[in-house]
Amino acid sequence: AKIRVQLVDFDLNNGCKDNILNVIDDTPTSGRSDLKYPGKSARCGQNDFKSVDRKWDAKGETVTVSFKSLKNNGSATFKLEVTSFMKIKNGKNGTFIMRACPGSSPSGCLDGPCCAGPDCCVITAGTEAQEISIPEAATPGLDCQYKVVAKTGTQIAVNFLEMDIHADENQDCLTDYVKLEETKASASSIIGKDGLTFCGQRLPNYPGPSVIVSGGNSLVIKYHTDQSTAKKGSGFKAKVSAINPICNVMNFEYKYGDEVCNSTCGVPYKPDQKKKSRVKPVPHTTTPTVTELTTTPATELKN
Repeated sequence: AKIRVQLVDFDLNNGCKDNILNVIDDTPTSGRSDLKYPGKSARCGQNDFKSVDRKWDAKGETVTVSFKSLKNNGSATFKLEVTSFMKIKNGKNGTFIMRACPGSSPSGCLDGPCCAGPDCCVITAGTEAQEISIPEAATPGLDCQYKVVAKTGTQIAVNFLEMDIHADENQDCLTDYVKLEETKASASSIIGKDGLTFCGQRLPNYPGPSVIVSGGNSLVIKYHTDQSTAKKGSGFKAKVSAINPICNVMNFEYKYGDEVCNSTCGVPYKPDQKKKSRVKPVPHTTTPTVTELTTTPATELKN
């Protein structure tokens, strides 16, 4: 997705050097972005944004908005609208392809999560949920992991369905556990930089939906058991899927008491598929119509 900004209203006339609004695209200055360095500014007597109807598009995925105010007594104000948009490709048979949307079918990790080597098990998530688990999860000394990736702008949902992992005496999940880790920091993610660790026989967030969503488009799911002979349990079962509110609905399952509930949410964006029809003129031949006229001599009238 790209970013579009529009300055719809501003009043920065109280101190020309004291109140300065600046919007800049964090892309190289050699690019073609409307907002490349030094960006667009508004201050007393100056407005690089032109008219309030003018919209400016960034080429990158990040835009920095800064407002410098030294002596603002509350009278200096502005309203900036920031929206995201995606380019839509017109495909065959009148269909529309949204390039940033994930595919429907997941793929990858043919050798299973307990294979050897870094990133040996990578799943490209699709909008159709894929069920994951750990084979022979009760085996001591396991270190297994799934790395789940999706297209930029898409997030990853982990829907836990079953949980049976040995918990230590203090319920700290130090010996056996399943752990979620983000590959990139995100301020909006509940997983956080230290990750989320789970164990025991109760689903995370029970009796509410046990659904955890990544902040970015990459997520690592680790499973570990120590070398002890303590009963390990059957591990976990979960479904992973790629979600993007613009592209697809979100489906998840959870257990409330003895009942299994299924929920679906979201209305994907559907572009107007009305295409301007181009009517080609059809060549035709006009046959001339000949009308035969007969002239009758006028009759002379006598009084």
